[in-house]
Amino acid sequence: MSTLSEPLVPVLPAETGKRTWITFSRAIRRHCPYCGGGGIFSSYFTLKERCPHCHTLFAYEDGYFLGSYVINIGVTELAAVGIVIWLMIATSLSVLQLQIIGVILAVGLPIAFYPVAVCLWMVLDLVVHPPGRGSGRPRQ
Repeated sequence: MSTLSEPLVPVLPAETGKRTWITFSRAIRRHCPYCGGGGIFSSYFTLKERCPHCHTLFAYEDGYFLGSYVINIGVTELAAVGIVIWLMIATSLSVLQLQIIGVILAVGLPIAFYPVAVCLWMVLDLVVHPPGRGSGRPRQ
């Protein structure tokens, strides 16, 4: 393993609203919610163990990212159903066409949204357990 460079120290606002907004905007861009650095994914589906910039350990316990699956399926399937309902009302597509579109959305959206859902799960953790306030979340 290569030696780690000097880590950035993540500075997040103490106010929940500001912290939520900052970390959410970072997550949408697939950046580290702690420091805002990019390159936290080694591939489309693989999150690095640590942030390459602030060296924060992302999954500090087994099963940490299980909640991201709930976020991913919940958001994407609600979006898929909403789009199909909108298409049903706004267009004259046949039932077969709507079913095909629905299946494509139900399969494609969770795949496309997966990295963002992982980042959003970390944001939710940061909102509920702010770092440095006895949250029990280790940085290293």
